[in-house]
Amino acid sequence: MKMILAIMIFQISVLSAYAQPPAKIIVENVTEDEIAKTNQMLGILEFDKRSGLSPEVGGLIHDVSYTEGVQVKKGDVLVSLNTDFIQKAIAIRTKEAEEILIRIQNAEKNLSRYEKLFKEAAASEKSYDDLADQLKEFRKQYEVIQLNIEKLELELEKSRIRAPFDGLILEKYKNEGEWISPGSAICLLGSTKDVVVKIAVAEDLVKFIHMGSPIFLRIHAIDQEFKGTVRRIVPLADLATKTFQVKISIPFFPSAIQNMSATAHVPVSDKVKLRMIKRDALIKFQGKDFVYTVKEGKAAILPVNIVVYSGEYVGVDNPYIVPGMPVVVDGNDRLKPEQEVEIITKG
Repeated sequence: MKMILAIMIFQISVLSAYAQPPAKIIVENVTEDEIAKTNQMLGILEFDKRSGLSPEVGGLIHDVSYTEGVQVKKGDVLVSLNTDFIQKAIAIRTKEAEEILIRIQNAEKNLSRYEKLFKEAAASEKSYDDLADQLKEFRKQYEVIQLNIEKLELELEKSRIRAPFDGLILEKYKNEGEWISPGSAICLLGSTKDVVVKIAVAEDLVKFIHMGSPIFLRIHAIDQEFKGTVRRIVPLADLATKTFQVKISIPFFPSAIQNMSATAHVPVSDKVKLRMIKRDALIKFQGKDFVYTVKEGKAAILPVNIVVYSGEYVGVDNPYIVPGMPVVVDGNDRLKPEQEVEIITKG
C-alpha cells in the first residue's frame, strides 16, 4: 500500500512533465549475475594486530618522538632512554681492554724469548709454563672484557625503542623524565597492514561465508565504502547469542579509529540469479528505492527491491526488472514520470 502511495505521489507531477523539453539522459542496461543475497550487519573497526611496546632494559626516558594518531614505520625510534652511564661503562671497559692487549703483547714477547732459552736449556720448564699460563689468563680476561663491551653496546641499542611494524599510535603511556622498567608499556601500536572490521554473525550463516570472499562495507563516520575480504572466521561461538566473529580486512585509511562503526553486506544465501543495476540509477523517495527506465521515449519510474550490494552495483529480485532493460544512470535526479527524454549516450 505504501509503495502504491509513493508511486501516486510521483505521478502528481506527470502533467507538468509534458510541458518540458526532452531531458537529456544517460542509460545503462540491466545485467544478470549469479550472486548471494546479503543483509546489512553492524560491526566495528579494529587493528587486528596490536602491540603494547615495552623496553628490554630499564632507564630514564630521555626523548619521546611520537604521540597518539601518528603513523610510524617499522624501525622508527619511538623512545630513547638516557644512556650516560652505559656510555661511561663502555669507555671504561674499552680502556681495560687496551691495557690487557698491552699485557698480552708483552707476555707473547716474553714467552717467545723463554721458548728459545728453554730449547737451549737456559730456562726452566716451570718458568716457561708459568709464562704460557699467564698469557692464557690475559687472553681470557680480554675475552670477558669484550663480552662485557658487547653486552653494554646491546644495552645501548636496546635503549632506543623502535616500532616493530608499520603502525598507528593508538595510545601513549609515557613521557620524558619518567623512569621505565623492562616490560612496562610505553604505547599501544596498531598495525596499519592489519585493519579489519569485526562483525558478529548468526551461526546458521556460517555456510555462506568463505575465507577470501569479497565483502562490501561502509564506514559511517567518513561516509566511505570499502571492498573488504574475509580474513578470518573466529572458531568460537558465543554461548548466549549463538553468534561467531568474522574479521573482514580493509585497506588502512588515515582517519581510521579503533572501534569505529561500520555496516557490512554479509552473504545470507547461496548464489542466485539476480538483476544487477548500477547504483547511480537509484533514487530515493520517502525511504524507498526507485529507478527510471525509458518506455516509448518517456521516463517511467519503477520501485526496486535491493537484496545485495556489490560495489557500484546492486542486485534486485523484482520480476519486472529484466536483463537488457535500460535504466537511467545520469540525469535521473531531474526526471519526472512520463517526461519525454533524449538518450545522449549509453553507459
